[in-house]
Amino acid sequence: MRIAFLSDSYWPRVNGVSVSIQTFASELARRGHAVVILCPEYPEGDGGIEESDQTGPTVYRFPSSQSVVSTEDRIVHVTAFPAIFYILDRFRPDVIYSQTEFAMQVAGRLFARRRGLPFVLCSHTDYEHYIANYITTVDGEVLRATVRFLFRRVFGTADAVVTPSHAMERLLLGYGIYKPIHVIPSGISPIFKPLGADEIESHRAALMEQHPALAGRRILLFAGRVTEEKNTDFLVPLMKRLLAERGDLALLVVGDGPHRAALEEHVRAEGLADRVAFTGYMGRAELPLVYAAGDVFVFPSKTETLGLCTLEAMAVGTPVVAIGEMGTRDIMRGDHGGFMVRDDLEEFALAVLRLLGDEELRRSKSAEAILWAEAFSIGGTTDRLVDFLERIVRRGTRRAARLRALKWSRNHRRAETGLG
Repeated sequence: MRIAFLSDSYWPRVNGVSVSIQTFASELARRGHAVVILCPEYPEGDGGIEESDQTGPTVYRFPSSQSVVSTEDRIVHVTAFPAIFYILDRFRPDVIYSQTEFAMQVAGRLFARRRGLPFVLCSHTDYEHYIANYITTVDGEVLRATVRFLFRRVFGTADAVVTPSHAMERLLLGYGIYKPIHVIPSGISPIFKPLGADEIESHRAALMEQHPALAGRRILLFAGRVTEEKNTDFLVPLMKRLLAERGDLALLVVGDGPHRAALEEHVRAEGLADRVAFTGYMGRAELPLVYAAGDVFVFPSKTETLGLCTLEAMAVGTPVVAIGEMGTRDIMRGDHGGFMVRDDLEEFALAVLRLLGDEELRRSKSAEAILWAEAFSIGGTTDRLVDFLERIVRRGTRRAARLRALKWSRNHRRAETGLG
């Protein structure tokens, strides 16, 4: 197949959309499919990270401006649409696969309609439950109602909808979106796998040297964007509760985002600066070692559409304690690979303490996590994506043939009656 990924977000923007696109596109290209990625240009020094593994898919970038909602995001200029159409015409895609709902979605939808191609739209983000964190001048309920209305309009234009979890499927159905919805999780990159003990210990020592707060302590790890919607402030009272029980703990926060400065201030205000280390964004290649260096992965987010960070931690063998809502509930399905808890500080803390206090249990959960994560490998999820896209393309080909036949029939009748 010839597949065009269109997105308003890609590297150096660090988020699950960028990871999902790169992982799927690289695996599709490895299998022999022709893949291109069309996305915004980003200014130099925008604070993100650039991924250099572009040996498979070709990436085309287009002029963009900063989003009025989020300083981290870009919106491609409408004036770039002719260039987008030109690239797509040269590529000759079988399907347009949009990963976001904004300018690139509009461009992809217009091109697909003009060329009679299937248009698939993927829903990665639960905007309803965190847009109020970015737009503070409008009533929250008004914002949520607006999101629901826009989602119905935008997703109603797609031939099919993809989402990474059943939680998002339920949310979309609740909006009144009745297009076919296909649940296809974003797969785990093969770089996330169990590592050797010597390699892990060497990296733990390097982390402790770089971040003195970690030295000689058991490491609790959080990885992800540092935002309010990730419920990252929960980590501060969690650390206070855990330290009241045992004093050999430290927290490593891997990632960055608009809430990082506020979280760091919260940490200082609670007297935890010597127990919490912040790394900022890290390259993907280094993340497996960082995940493996943690004793427990702690994930308090309640708005995940999937939770790739949780799966990546499991894949290297780090047991997880996470709040069982939205995508986290879908991927853990109970206490697989760790403990899935309610949104309750005491219950969360006791689960962490249980893992740290019983090494045999922690090793058992580590082995369980590795086995559980295998169900989300990029190989298996790409099999599902290919099967889905092939069916969409076949259906689109039959529809295009019917339209051509109908057009020929109408022209033929007009010619026979002298109306042509």
